[in-house]
Amino acid sequence: MTGPAGLTALKALREEGFNAVAFEKRDKVGGLWSFTGDTTLTSTLDETVCNVSKFVSGFSDYPIVKDSPPYLTSPQVAEYFNSYASHFNLQEHVHFSTTVRGVSRNASDSAWDVHITKSGSDTVLTFDKVVFGHGFNNVPRWPPMPNREPFRDKRVLVVGIGNTACEMSLALRKHTSKLYQGYRRGRMMVSRYLDNGIPMDTQYPWPTLRLKYFLENKIPWLITPLADRILISKMTSDAGRFEPAPLGTSRNEILRRAGRRLRDDWRLLPCPSIACRLPAVQEGFIPALHKQEIVPVRGFKDFVGEYRVLLDDDTVIEVDAVIFCTGYAHNFSIMPELEMDGAAGLPLIRARDESRETMVNEDGISEANKERARKPHLPRLFHMIFPPRWASSVAFLSYMAPLENVWCVCELASMSVAQVWAAETAKSAGEQPRVDGNRPPALLPSLDEMNAQVNAYQTWWRGEWQKDNSMHAGYVQGYPFYRFLHDTAGTGLYDNLDHMFTGRGWGLWWNDRELWTWLAKGPMNSYSWRLFETNPDGRPGCGRKTWPGARKALREAYENYEEFKRQAQANHEEGRSAVRGN
Repeated sequence: MTGPAGLTALKALREEGFNAVAFEKRDKVGGLWSFTGDTTLTSTLDETVCNVSKFVSGFSDYPIVKDSPPYLTSPQVAEYFNSYASHFNLQEHVHFSTTVRGVSRNASDSAWDVHITKSGSDTVLTFDKVVFGHGFNNVPRWPPMPNREPFRDKRVLVVGIGNTACEMSLALRKHTSKLYQGYRRGRMMVSRYLDNGIPMDTQYPWPTLRLKYFLENKIPWLITPLADRILISKMTSDAGRFEPAPLGTSRNEILRRAGRRLRDDWRLLPCPSIACRLPAVQEGFIPALHKQEIVPVRGFKDFVGEYRVLLDDDTVIEVDAVIFCTGYAHNFSIMPELEMDGAAGLPLIRARDESRETMVNEDGISEANKERARKPHLPRLFHMIFPPRWASSVAFLSYMAPLENVWCVCELASMSVAQVWAAETAKSAGEQPRVDGNRPPALLPSLDEMNAQVNAYQTWWRGEWQKDNSMHAGYVQGYPFYRFLHDTAGTGLYDNLDHMFTGRGWGLWWNDRELWTWLAKGPMNSYSWRLFETNPDGRPGCGRKTWPGARKALREAYENYEEFKRQAQANHEEGRSAVRGN
């Protein structure tokens, strides 16, 4: 549990005075970014490249080094996490090679029993509060396989069209005699870079994303189709870079041909909306399709012989091996008492009931219950983090699926949890909130209010799922979600700069034009979260600690980006001149 969620939670809680420790199944920090040969654990490949650029990455008080490439490789990400843990002396508070088997309420209903296994020995430890930062890449999601058999080498079918499936195929394409990519529906797939070589994710500063979330909340019927159109246009433009065409072919003709390939030849379009599923971010996959190093086929249906696979269109291909990159199912059995569902017409159950349900033979379930079982179960989490019933002592950091850099959002959520629990602890100790014009403590709302928010979210999510079953579990509603995290963490960002319709930001523009430029014009990073002093007296739960180096980090990040952008644009112009010269 020491990936970005576990590490930042450990640090944030210890900063607020909690005697926090972490349990890690592996022998080192980094979570799935730390490669392991242990096939019982999930980890990235050495060839894996991060999908977010260094310009919008990095924790709020520990910048990524300047000479890193624009997009870090898996080993570089693992090294960054390890360096972060060493810098803040976090390893000494981590119990390595320890498996958490479950968390349950103790007999006196006063604390949580954490059931662990280490070196073959089972132990139960008791804690007042528990943060789950373990991720959900643990329970593989398999398609039905009535006639499953083992396969080996040479002719390979990779099932799936997400980032992992694409990267697996790219890693294998030079080593197979035939490589198939099987998928049922299209997928939005974009390059990390714009045509001029600038990272795509640097184009959305803080105020721009605030405006997007605001408009999504107010007029989703307009903003969602517009966002889809923009990304599909980029997808087509990205594919056009590799479209073979005689010199002098118009740009429009190249894009028309690229669009036809995406729709007719490769079936990547149409695809689920960005409102349901985040795009795959790839560089080499489209070129590999062009070169026929990867052959797209319909989705997997069944095994029909030792070396034969039946596809969704009832065609049969011969393969020696099948690799399923079909994702993972969310599983909350680690906390059996966690409440699930209870909204949008579904009854309230607990995680233990969900686990039992998956083990029941479907033939023994009524038709009504079969239909209900097909609907995904949703955990009852206030703002995707706090179970309302246990909000002052339990938090989940790995369920949310944000549009922004998930490392940074995990850290922001960790700050939020630490401030909320510090405020609730002070309240339980009888401390009275001071009303003196400073930021109030980050106290939780009432149980009824938290349940109402969960009900509203689940109703919205299930409505979207009914429209498109590819709706991503944990997909966040950006407008209320980020406001809640920043307000409870006490970053002060929304108070100083927001989208254009609020008017917040003019004071910063007038008083500190340089800082305003870095925040409003530069890539959105997390250093600003430690910039504004919102809790000068250091009162529990009234705001995270600032970092004295935040302003310098913001300036250097902006300058480094501007330097990279100038060089990328110069290289782009040089390349265009060379093409014109030929």
